[in-house]
Amino acid sequence: MLKRHPLSVTLDLKCKDENVLHLTFYYLMNLNVMTVKAKVTTAVEMTTAISAGDLLSPDSLLNCLYPGDHGRKTPNPANQFQFDKVGILTLSDYVTELGHPYVWVQKLGGLHFPKDQPQHTVAADNSLSASHMELTVKLLRSRLQSRLALHKQFASLEHGVVPVSSECQQLFPTKIVSRLVKWTAIPYEDYAELPYTKDVIEAGLAEDTHLYYMALIERGTAKLQAAVVLNPGYSTLPPVFSLCLNWKGERNSSNDDNIRAMESEVNVYYKELWGPKPGYQLLTNQLQRLCMVLDVYLETEPHDPSVEGPKEFPQEKMCLRLVRGPLRLKPFKFNYPQGFFSHR
Repeated sequence: MLKRHPLSVTLDLKCKDENVLHLTFYYLMNLNVMTVKAKVTTAVEMTTAISAGDLLSPDSLLNCLYPGDHGRKTPNPANQFQFDKVGILTLSDYVTELGHPYVWVQKLGGLHFPKDQPQHTVAADNSLSASHMELTVKLLRSRLQSRLALHKQFASLEHGVVPVSSECQQLFPTKIVSRLVKWTAIPYEDYAELPYTKDVIEAGLAEDTHLYYMALIERGTAKLQAAVVLNPGYSTLPPVFSLCLNWKGERNSSNDDNIRAMESEVNVYYKELWGPKPGYQLLTNQLQRLCMVLDVYLETEPHDPSVEGPKEFPQEKMCLRLVRGPLRLKPFKFNYPQGFFSHR
C-alpha cells in the first residue's frame, strides 16, 4: 500500500549566503500522492542551541508553508477507502519514513484532488505545477532564511544575550537594567497548563504545529516570565507573548492593566519592531522591548512608605507623566531621539 516509486527527484534550493535546502520528492504508487523529505546544509558550522532543536528538524521545518498545510493527512480523499481495507488508521504514523504529503507538494507534481468527490484517477498536469512553482520556491527560501536567523538568535538568547542589531538600536534607550536570564523550549502541554495563556489558546493562536518557548527576565527581586508562541510562518506572522510578573504577588493581564499594556507593546505594536526587511530580527527586538517596559513598570511604581531605606528601583527613565487615566497606565512608549517615555 505504501510502496514508493523507485525513482525520486531531489531539488536543491541555494540561498545567497550558501545555505542549501535539500528537498527529495517521492511518489507513492498505490496512494497516488507525492511526499517530500527536507534537509538543511549550512555554509558555516552552526553553534548548537538546545532550544533551537525543532527549528531545522525535518518534521517541523516546512510546517504550514501555506496556512493550515501541516502535511499529516493524505490530501487524496480516495486513500481513506484503501486504508480501511488494510487497517491503516492514518498516514501520519508513517510520515517520518515516507515524507510529508503537503498539499503544495501535490501541486508541484501537477496533482490536484477535489475535496468533495474522490476521483479514482488523477492525472498530473504540467500547467498546475508551473503556476505554483515560483511562489512555492520563494516561500521555501524565506522559510529557510527565517529559521536560520532564529537559530542564530537562539544561540545568543540561551547565553542571556539579546542580540540587537545596529539598525535597531534606536528603538531602545541606551541603558536597560532588566536582563534576560533564561530562554528554553517547552512542549505545548506545558504551555497550555500555564494559567496566563488561556486567552491565546482560546483565540486559536496556539496550535500543536507551533513552537513554544519560555523566557525569564529579571531585575532585582522582580521576575517576569514570558510564554512565547512562535508561528511556523515567522516573521510574517509575529510571535505572541503572555506575561506573568512575580513581584509582591503574582501579576498578569487578568489582574493588572499594566501587564496587559506590556503585552500589547510586543503583541499589538510589533510592526515597529520588525527592523530591516524581511524582519527576521523581530523576536530579539520583542524581548529587548520587554526588558525596557519592565524597567519602566518597576521604576514608576510608587514608593511604599512603610519600607525603610532607598527605593529598590530608582527612577532612571525620563517620563512625561508617571500614570494616566483611571487605569493608572504607565508610559511604555519610547520616543527616539529625545529619549523620553510617554503614553500611547
